[in-house]
Amino acid sequence: MTVLEGPPLAEARAVGALTLGGLLAEAAARHAGHEALVFDDPLTGSGTTRWTYADLDARADRVAAGLVAAGCSPGDRVGILMGNRPEAVASLFGAARVGAVAVLLSTFASPSELAWMLGHSGVSVVLTQTRLLRRDFVDDLARSDLPGDGLTTVAAVGIEEERSGAVPWDLFLATGSGVDPGELAARRDAVTPDQPGVVIYSSGTTANPKGMLHSQRAHALQFWLQADVFGRDNTTRLWTALPLFWTAGLDTAMGPTLAAGGCWVMQETFEPGEALALMARERVTEPYTLPHQTAALEEHPDWASTDLSALRCVFGKSAFARHPAVKGDPTWIMPVGYGLSETCAQFVTHPHDTPRELSRKSMGRLLPGGRLRVVDPETGAELGPDEQGELTVAGPTLMLHYVGKSPEECFDAEGFFHTGDAGFYDAEGYVHWTGRMTEMIKTGGANVSPAEIEVQLRACPPVKLARVMGVPDARLGQMVVLCAVLKDGAEATEEDIRSFLAGRLASYKVPKRVLFFAEGEIPMTGSDNKVRDAELAELVRARMAEPSPTT
Repeated sequence: MTVLEGPPLAEARAVGALTLGGLLAEAAARHAGHEALVFDDPLTGSGTTRWTYADLDARADRVAAGLVAAGCSPGDRVGILMGNRPEAVASLFGAARVGAVAVLLSTFASPSELAWMLGHSGVSVVLTQTRLLRRDFVDDLARSDLPGDGLTTVAAVGIEEERSGAVPWDLFLATGSGVDPGELAARRDAVTPDQPGVVIYSSGTTANPKGMLHSQRAHALQFWLQADVFGRDNTTRLWTALPLFWTAGLDTAMGPTLAAGGCWVMQETFEPGEALALMARERVTEPYTLPHQTAALEEHPDWASTDLSALRCVFGKSAFARHPAVKGDPTWIMPVGYGLSETCAQFVTHPHDTPRELSRKSMGRLLPGGRLRVVDPETGAELGPDEQGELTVAGPTLMLHYVGKSPEECFDAEGFFHTGDAGFYDAEGYVHWTGRMTEMIKTGGANVSPAEIEVQLRACPPVKLARVMGVPDARLGQMVVLCAVLKDGAEATEEDIRSFLAGRLASYKVPKRVLFFAEGEIPMTGSDNKVRDAELAELVRARMAEPSPTT
């Protein structure tokens, strides 16, 4: 078998406990009085919250005790439906400490999507907040209509008394005061790295999102490894608004920052003016942004006048490096890499101290313990160096399996996951990604399934044919574009279609543009009546320069 292997896991630098609860305990022991989390709370109006590592460790134990008091057993699914706030971090580690599985639920999900994920993952306890922007999650959960027993416990930050079956956060924590500390310690000590620890949902190639079940080891290991990859330490003050229900927010931002003893300056939802103010006030050293967020920051009127002189970990040609107050660290580069939600983010990477010229030539080398094999997508034959095929991966950060599927349904006979991505590795062990073999659209850091949108449009009365594709976009990476053919005699505007989808999909999945085509104008194959995507893409590129049609 031709397999590319990363360094032995035993040789990995600075790797500690491989359970999430154990990792936090180690970090708290080393950095007890150091700031771990800083948060301006718009929900409770309590001003700026500052938790030390000792605070976070104690709060995680209080959540763990509350879960035990609620009857949570090892393996039970605990949904966490929160924005970036300290209680969300405490909930993740608290659930992990009692052997529960933390199901990280998207705050972007529509009520119907949320109800589906709750039922699909088998969540019995949800830890949430009452409001986030225009959403009221307590009301959404009350309408979730789960089969069987459904939710047994809902605890929410931001309510003062029980509402719609949800209890106030402080009351939930208070119920754990009667839990025997010895029982709590025994539960914590019984957790092993191999146990299921986290479920993350990501859009798939079917109508419903995919739930990935990860072990405790997978995320704990990534926290340690990525801290080293990014060069973080206890002087790091990282700002990001990326959510914890994305692997980028969890496994490359929050987790590695805490493993290194740094501080996460939290922002619940991205707003560029507020973000700039936080970076200046909190003397942020590393901004972790997506391209469209960086662009919004640079376009903000306060950009040039904001004191960003504390920033040192900035990409050489990014807007941050061009800021008049930023000197940066010339030896640091933004790590370049390749990974998936199935591998807890990066699987292949160039660390922060890689020479810039080298980092431009590939995606990097395998992380410790990782294995990669390239196969011919049609025959399954194993390919060698410089031979392009489908990338397949295995290793300690790979998911256990998809929720609702067996490992045998997710991996091949040798235990490798077929990524659907094309690439190769060279003779020096560097991995090269050359494109997606699947249709997934990556927009603003999120994965969007064209099939999911197309399925919803089957219920849209005026639409006869719908085809969704990703179009390159300087800010979002890819823009979601819908190509639609209307039924004979039907009329609809671009806003009509977008409004229809807005009630059924998360906001980032709603197409930014809707292009209308006449019957027969979308190129189709003659044999099986399928859309010729390459030819349609050419038409779309031509049409994108035109004003949006009204019907």
